[in-house]
Amino acid sequence: MRICGIHYDVGTLTIEGPSTRPTLTTEEIERDIADIALGLHANAIRITGDDVARLAATSEVAAHYGLEVWLSPMIPNADPATTLTRIAETARVAEDVRHTGKTSVLVVGCELSVFMAGILPGATHAERFALLSDPTRLVAEVTASGRDPQKSFAEFLRTAVATARSAFHGHITYASGMWETVDWSGFDIVGVDAYRDAGNRAAYPDALRALARQRQPVVITEFGCATYRGAADAGGMAWTAVERGAEPRRLRNGIVRDEAGQAQELADLLATAESSGLDGAFIYTYVMPSYPSSLESAQDLDAASYALVRSWPDGRIEPKEAYRTVAHMYGRRIRADQVS
Repeated sequence: MRICGIHYDVGTLTIEGPSTRPTLTTEEIERDIADIALGLHANAIRITGDDVARLAATSEVAAHYGLEVWLSPMIPNADPATTLTRIAETARVAEDVRHTGKTSVLVVGCELSVFMAGILPGATHAERFALLSDPTRLVAEVTASGRDPQKSFAEFLRTAVATARSAFHGHITYASGMWETVDWSGFDIVGVDAYRDAGNRAAYPDALRALARQRQPVVITEFGCATYRGAADAGGMAWTAVERGAEPRRLRNGIVRDEAGQAQELADLLATAESSGLDGAFIYTYVMPSYPSSLESAQDLDAASYALVRSWPDGRIEPKEAYRTVAHMYGRRIRADQVS
């Protein structure tokens, strides 16, 4: 794979409402990006978040460290007009990066059929995710809405690409959910959030090989695994291991921390992506401070996080076993590219 990427969140509104990163200092950005480039041996970073100033500041640091910068605005539950405004703002940041001589890619959205308001019925992305997982309700509520979600989705993506190209002259992609049908003809790169779970495990290699047959380069814009036993079977829904109604938040009964399991799943995912002929992949994610760790097992929310580093309430971070696995695999790949 050409792209050995890491996902990095600079702050996004959560299902509960607060930001994933209420504060983010320049020192933290410098620390994290340096570690992604030098410790993990990544050559690309997908920077997501809802604050354009943070996206810009982080992209500047990432470019300084020689990383290929993929900028990805993320504003859950925004309406289409607000989303387009944020795409235009981020496109100007991506163009600034491109003018420095560094490679930048603009990701015009992420799983917008769920995260943006106005495609599927539902007031929040939590409601729309729940609807998507219940086919009977989905058909009934879409019919009752009187809208054609696929038509609305396709029209929005066409407008998003046109908006992006008015300010940015580099490559454009979209981070699609595996349930979404996307017309990729207007994009430069095919992007898919390709999580694996118990339901698609057997078919997953064939699905990736089918993606690789697209005319454009194909990149997995995110995949990953949480840090508890059985998280690989939950895939992209492993975060539901947290009881969000509890005060304070806690892990559901039976959740057991398993760093070795996370590391093994990521190693297998990377190997599968490599053998499928894809152009690259971004691992979700570097750090998740909104899932702080604890020595008390029930409060160890980091077990439900996809992060490669463990976050502590006092701001400290430490590498997990998965970090070391990814660093080894990415380092080996970068060294092989240098030799060739």
